[in-house]
Amino acid sequence: MMRAQNAEMSQSEFSVYAESSMDWRAATSVLQSIAEDVTFDIDADGIRSRAMDPSHVALVEVSLSSRSFEKYDCLRPSRFTVHMEDFSKIVKRADSKESFEITRSSNQSSLQIKIGMGHYRKEFELHLLETDPKSSPLPKLSFTTRFKMDLYSFYQILTDVSTLSNYLTVVVRSDQVVLSGKGDSGKVEVVLGKNQSGLLQEIEILGERQETRALYNMEYLLKVVKSVTPYSDMITFEYASKMPLKMEFLIGKQPGMGKIQYYLAPKIID
Repeated sequence: MMRAQNAEMSQSEFSVYAESSMDWRAATSVLQSIAEDVTFDIDADGIRSRAMDPSHVALVEVSLSSRSFEKYDCLRPSRFTVHMEDFSKIVKRADSKESFEITRSSNQSSLQIKIGMGHYRKEFELHLLETDPKSSPLPKLSFTTRFKMDLYSFYQILTDVSTLSNYLTVVVRSDQVVLSGKGDSGKVEVVLGKNQSGLLQEIEILGERQETRALYNMEYLLKVVKSVTPYSDMITFEYASKMPLKMEFLIGKQPGMGKIQYYLAPKIID
């Protein structure tokens, strides 16, 4: 029996076991929001995935440290590509109290997924797609402005602004953040003060600028923020006037074990 188990392990490229599916739920939720097929890279340090939407306006990167998992074995760096709708459906079949394990055997074109243990266990075999050797590079950006706030509140503000506007205007001053939008029917404005307890935690503007301002597509913002909100508490928002933004969300049981970064191009108005 022991020999059979050892033989099985020696034939596996990787085997990753978690006591909960929550990190996988967060990863698949945000990745599915912008791409149909996604490639995951796995090595001794952890699992990473980067995807760009078809219009090349938005890019997301998800990283999960090997320390995020209760058991983590990776014999050598590997890549696998899945159809996100299928993978997400499987992930959602595991509730937060069920274990979640993925394994890929050497030279196999499928992923083995086990949910649960003991007397009630579900096993799936998901066929993998051909992997593109190229991956989208992260944009090289210099940000001048940064603020950090409660994620659920940020999601609620986006929802408020979206009632009348297809775009979000972001204005940051030394003591406040103003999130607003306008459309044919009217306008919405939400002002957050620096000392507003529990909502806005940090504001930083580099240099001698009095304020920075940019405009972003509301549909892209809402889609991603909605997908991440159940799995993270805070958002760090970075941008520069009329430049792309970067939103960062921490996920996982402990800070730093899981991270989602989202980049979005601005809407430029002459």
